[in-house]
Amino acid sequence: MTKTQPPSGILNFQAQDRVVYGQPSGEAVAALARDYGAQRVFLVTSRSGEQGAITRDIQTALGQRFAGAYHGCQPHSPRECVMEGAQAAAGADLLVALGGGSAIDAAKVMQLALWQGLDNTDALERYHSGQITDPNSVLPANGKAPIRCVAVPTTLSGAEFTSFAGVTETASGSKQVFAHPLFVPRAVVYDPGAAVSTPAWVLLSTGIRAVDHCVETFCSSGATPYSDAAAAHGLRLLYRGLPRLKNSPNDLANLLECQLAAWLAISGPAAGVPVGISHAIGRVLGGAFGVPHGRTSCLLLPAALRWNAEDPICAERQQNLLQAASLPGDCLADTIESLIRELSEPTRLSEVGIGRDQFQRLAELALGMVGQPSTAGNPRPVNRAEDIEAVLEYAAAGSAEPDRSGLSQ
Repeated sequence: MTKTQPPSGILNFQAQDRVVYGQPSGEAVAALARDYGAQRVFLVTSRSGEQGAITRDIQTALGQRFAGAYHGCQPHSPRECVMEGAQAAAGADLLVALGGGSAIDAAKVMQLALWQGLDNTDALERYHSGQITDPNSVLPANGKAPIRCVAVPTTLSGAEFTSFAGVTETASGSKQVFAHPLFVPRAVVYDPGAAVSTPAWVLLSTGIRAVDHCVETFCSSGATPYSDAAAAHGLRLLYRGLPRLKNSPNDLANLLECQLAAWLAISGPAAGVPVGISHAIGRVLGGAFGVPHGRTSCLLLPAALRWNAEDPICAERQQNLLQAASLPGDCLADTIESLIRELSEPTRLSEVGIGRDQFQRLAELALGMVGQPSTAGNPRPVNRAEDIEAVLEYAAAGSAEPDRSGLSQ
């Protein structure tokens, strides 16, 4: 009798000790600061958050612990913003990132700059793309505890649960990946009141980013039973919750459910499950071509699914996800594209000004992303720039019309 080898794998737990949800941000952040013994808490956010009520609530709740703020975070986290923020945060003992993925990613790499005393953008060059081979080597040499971060997300991107960050090198437009076990925020505060004033298109498109996390995690070559369960349930909640979010943006209970679904969505990648080609191309589409973070998934996920489904094994895995998440239809790409259209988000590259004359450059840049550890899980091998151009051709076409028949409530 032939023995069947049991499956093997690794699930990595993060250096993260708490998720607080449903509590007001100011109250939650102040409690965390007290628990962590932080005396100088520095806020990191964007210009849109500078005068926001949540910013004022956090500052008021912190009282004398509030040490200042940096309001200059920009989309795709340019290096310049990282260094400006780090210099402004000198002397702080806790960072609080209030915002979407760009603000949270910027705060992650600000930690590195503060640990190492970096003072210019070029100094970041030797730390990206896997160059930190010994995590201890970049911690403060004086034995001082490394500064950490608390995240208060205002979008559904999921950056608050990952130990890596995408930072844009402005001159080339390339998005570089920085990673360290302590980049992951020590705690996350999910307050729907902090996200309710986020522009609708940002919430909805980053909601599709969360859908992308679910889909590419479940279909990943490195999927685990844990990531499968989290991804399927997260997708089920998002498919139900995102249209409700569009139609009833002030429904805080539904918004919190979408936030919790985003947590489920990112659970696999946060635990080490690599995602695939939609994310790999998306990093280039964002960093080099300026497409907003969430909208890269709107444009690329259905295309990635169609290209992968040319492989019968990949197509079967997609069918398994349709069933596991109780979604309607018999084609996952069509079902997802239908959802994106229902949210009035773009589904074709031409809608964001990307034409076929740009495909070759985009593909060449994206090929370098495919081999990054966090995006090396595409279920179908991606070996050539031509493979990526084939995905882009699908993204230039699109095909589905909204259809919510059969949706389980």
